[in-house]
Amino acid sequence: MPPGQRPSSGTPRTRREDAEDAAPQRPVRGPESGAAPRQPAPQRPQRSPEGKLSAADSRILGFEARWWRASGAKTQAIADELELTPERYYQHLARLIDHPEAAAEQPAVVRRLRAARDERRAAR
Repeated sequence: MPPGQRPSSGTPRTRREDAEDAAPQRPVRGPESGAAPRQPAPQRPQRSPEGKLSAADSRILGFEARWWRASGAKTQAIADELELTPERYYQHLARLIDHPEAAAEQPAVVRRLRAARDERRAAR
């Protein structure tokens, strides 16, 4: 495309644009209704009653098992692949390493993360 020209309307759409179009629109309550607008509850992966890991938990453990040469690349991959902020990712990972099923699925990763956590706690 020559410089200065706009792309045609047939340009690919992003996942976010597709999701926004597919999501049903709910009426928004304003201040005139007397109720404060509610924030949507964060989506948490549900664990089964048997204590097994959810698919999201398994994805996070598998993701953490990969080796990263640069922290910026990992941060970007967290956003791209898992669609989480780095803060949420590490919060979820911190809770996950105490789960016995996580230790059964990825023992080396869980041991490494627990050792790093224990080292940080001892340094305080």
